[in-house]
Amino acid sequence: MTPAPFARILVGYLPTEQGADARALGVDLAAVCGGDLLLVSVLAAVWIENIGEQTGPAVIHGGERERAASALKEAVAELTAVPGLGHVERRLEASSSPSRGLHDTAVSEQADLVVVGSSHHGPLGRVLLGSAGERLLSGAPCAVAVAPRGYAAHGPNAFGLIAVAFDGSPEARAALRAAHDLATRTGAALRVLMVVEPPAAIPGQFVPLPGLEPLVTIERADALQRQELAGKSALDAAVYSLGDGIAVEQQVLFGRDPAATILDVSAADVDLLVLGSRAYGPVRRALLGSVSGGVVRHASCPVLVTPRISDSPG
Repeated sequence: MTPAPFARILVGYLPTEQGADARALGVDLAAVCGGDLLLVSVLAAVWIENIGEQTGPAVIHGGERERAASALKEAVAELTAVPGLGHVERRLEASSSPSRGLHDTAVSEQADLVVVGSSHHGPLGRVLLGSAGERLLSGAPCAVAVAPRGYAAHGPNAFGLIAVAFDGSPEARAALRAAHDLATRTGAALRVLMVVEPPAAIPGQFVPLPGLEPLVTIERADALQRQELAGKSALDAAVYSLGDGIAVEQQVLFGRDPAATILDVSAADVDLLVLGSRAYGPVRRALLGSVSGGVVRHASCPVLVTPRISDSPG
């Protein structure tokens, strides 16, 4: 088996419902990968500036540091009996914001994945990004996973079905490889989803798949069939490149709103949804585009966003 895609997992943790959800998802993924787990609590701090000198050390008011340190120690101690985990550590960080603290710690620790919880204002069982999650996914230095609200309440969660959105881009191929690796390690079923914009009502006015010649007089039913065949051909090639192993279900879906289409088909039975980052931005960063952002903000299962990769050889 290839090396685990997420060997070092960082969890944004505070003794809240969000923190518990993030920890639960981090534990589930680390157990799958046999990875190390680092629980990080980020506390808001101020820096005292001394006249004529450099900025002094961070100051955290009251007993907040002691309370956070105690909760963090307890949260880590509860993981000692969890099978499959690698080394478990804890870290208390001071920063101007939770997202900044998690970002900087992920960089310094060379994390492969950062896990956060959903906003506590969202509905149970849904992903709704809070400010920390939104900012992380505006340029995280590695993959980011978001747990839906209430994830921890269900106990250890099994990944019975992993779905991945695919559009043929290098980012989507990276997401597919990560999803395939996780499915192989867990024995989960893998579903690959491709959303194609359907032909318009007027024959000839639609957007074909890349590589499909422009069609101007073909009937709409024939155009739909040809687009579906082209989509299946692209999926076949991508799945073939993964090599032998688990069976992969492929679905070509028609929809003018890719995010809504992905959410609709994933709502009932998907246990983990994997997405690639948007196609623009720094390499090795996780950035949300319009489709991935729409999915992450409204998913009913955990969502994992893989970072952008270089599309150049080597």
